[in-house]
Amino acid sequence: MNSEFLSPVSVDEAVSLMGEGCAFFAGGTETEHLNSRVSASTFILISGIEGLDVIDASGDAVRIGSTVTFTKALKAPEVPEYFKAALRYCGSLQKRNMATIGGNVASWRCDSYLVPTLLAAGTQLEIADETGCREISLEEYGQNREAFKKALITAVIIPSEKTGVNVISKRYANTVESHAYLTIAMGKMNDSYRIGLAVKGSGIYTPDIKNWGVVWKMADVKDDMFGSEAYKRYITGVTLDDMYEKLGGEGGDQV
Repeated sequence: MNSEFLSPVSVDEAVSLMGEGCAFFAGGTETEHLNSRVSASTFILISGIEGLDVIDASGDAVRIGSTVTFTKALKAPEVPEYFKAALRYCGSLQKRNMATIGGNVASWRCDSYLVPTLLAAGTQLEIADETGCREISLEEYGQNREAFKKALITAVIIPSEKTGVNVISKRYANTVESHAYLTIAMGKMNDSYRIGLAVKGSGIYTPDIKNWGVVWKMADVKDDMFGSEAYKRYITGVTLDDMYEKLGGEGGDQV
């Protein structure tokens, strides 16, 4: 099937073009591979829109434009080290040069490189749609995917290191370049803890630390080539317990 490509010059124009059978297109790593979940007859190219590739640190936040590539973010001194650790989970240098921050979030993959860390950090998204431009939490975006399917992510806004935020993440995969079967992150700011978890074949979870056990028991964790359900549940619990202690928690029973 032949695809049509449109090249808007502004965010407003890009949003106005979005309709049925359309998808926003930046780095292309989510469309240029077998078994892609992106199905569209019209692609709206956003990589040329001015301002979407800018990184800006002001106050206590770092604003990363949605078309900033992994490589550009890794080279930027403004980007916190905890986020760079997640960016490095993408082992392919070629893919780092193509993949964009906004694209990785928008795809909401259950083997996402970035989403667990972003959830653990308490990330805000700047989005634009037919109602205008506004900020929402990443958690809200994940819980209401259908409501935001026509929205364009214009920026990812994360806490800077000077806020005192501390995020630890860990990725489980067969090789550096293969997709993860489990990616876990835990963040602490002041005395508040956040968890971000992506389980291959199951989904993305962001439970409050206090109800973690309940949410995890309800999660649909599958046996597959990467390991049994029992193994994945075990390694998740052990990892979160270790993270909690490293972040200053007294014992790991809360997770």
